Amino acid sequence: MRLFPKKYLRLYPAFFLLFAGLWLGTMPLRAQQTEQPLKRLKGFVLQSKNKQPLMGANIINLTRLRGATTGKGGFFTIRALPGDTILVSYLGFKTFKWVPDSLSFGQVHHIYLQEQPIVLKEVVIREHALTGVLPVDLALMPKQDLPRIQLHLETMFGDTIPNALTRINDKLRTYMDPVGLLYNFFSVHGKDIRKLRHLKERDEITQILARRFDRKILSELLDLPEDRVYQVLEWCDYDKKFLREASDLQLLEALRECYEKHRPFMETSGGGKK
Repeated sequence: MRLFPKKYLRLYPAFFLLFAGLWLGTMPLRAQQTEQPLKRLKGFVLQSKNKQPLMGANIINLTRLRGATTGKGGFFTIRALPGDTILVSYLGFKTFKWVPDSLSFGQVHHIYLQEQPIVLKEVVIREHALTGVLPVDLALMPKQDLPRIQLHLETMFGDTIPNALTRINDKLRTYMDPVGLLYNFFSVHGKDIRKLRHLKERDEITQILARRFDRKILSELLDLPEDRVYQVLEWCDYDKKFLREASDLQLLEALRECYEKHRPFMETSGGGKK
């Protein structure tokens, strides 16, 4: 028993060809909607204090991973789309973030950067009359009492003390184990780090990061504070001398290397998550 009469079945090829033609006709339109051509964003980077141009300022499109550098007169041009996040950075000045709209691409902008003073922490030097005899000098050194910490375990955990101590040990084992710490970090930020693999294809960004040692652009690309980047790399067994002297590009490569090194373990521990 047929669901449709035989005469209607003869019309199926015609309907199929009509549908295929309509679908193929809309493909260029959909491609234009999904792949918009990048537009040029133009402007000048100047000092806010004296309106002098800043040559060599870095312009980074954080959304598209594109970069540019200001030339003579502080002029720059960079490709972007409305809604992209643009970062303007120069050594000794505060970074500037900007999200252009559709009207921003028909104008020439003037971006004024403010100087960022370096504030040194107060250092107090106390004089001690030393005798040159080690046991005596050790006895003369001032002693600092360590703060006493009282843990009210029953109140904190609502459980008996032995069970509470077991839970504390489990927590300490998790947070003091570098592999566990790296797993927690990369499970949150692994997607962003994988995204930054494409930086190798962006010569303008790699050149900027190779010249930078202030961690500002690196922190923005990773969306992490500077001290957090250092902490993760210390878990990866990078020494403090390297972290202090390396360029932003070297730190980024070290972070990617650490991620690739620990990814097989994390995928095994996390049930195959990537």
